[in-house]
Amino acid sequence: MRPAPLVALLLVLAACRIETAASGRPPGPPTTADSVARLEEDSTARVQVDAALRTYYRRFSSRDWRAFRQSFWPGAIITTRWTPPGARAPRVEVQALEEFIRRAPEGPGRLAVFSEAPIHLHVRSYGDLADAWVIYRARFGMTRDSVSVFYGVDAFQLLRHDGQWRIVSLAFTQEVAGRPLEALR
Repeated sequence: MRPAPLVALLLVLAACRIETAASGRPPGPPTTADSVARLEEDSTARVQVDAALRTYYRRFSSRDWRAFRQSFWPGAIITTRWTPPGARAPRVEVQALEEFIRRAPEGPGRLAVFSEAPIHLHVRSYGDLADAWVIYRARFGMTRDSVSVFYGVDAFQLLRHDGQWRIVSLAFTQEVAGRPLEALR
């Protein structure tokens, strides 16, 4: 190819730009995903979900398991990936809420210091359905003078029924090495 046509082709390509829709897909007719991305958020629902989650964190930190249970709908699940003592590799553990509460004395219940507090909440809702990603700060210690602080992300699914927002599912993970959550601390 001669230099002049090559230069012309490069100029044409340089003037082009690639566009994507809000969903991240190439332009074209809207999809269902695009309509969900454009939904107008209900600010009242966002405030209510925020309040429900802040209540969840207070109940969890107080280790009042009867009150903690009230933040969830019956049959809710809690999921995480962890490495049990003595295990060689992490595993995914999906627990019914009642199993989580039954095992709480082995985890937060055995600690002298235990608290989790939301640092940043990102809530999306549509009608009676909401999800929230929450960056939290945790404080744990076997004794009052051996407290460790770490951060993580909780991903909640909530459903409103009879005017009450409760958790249907919770999945969580600790801060990932090399990807600190510092910006929101």
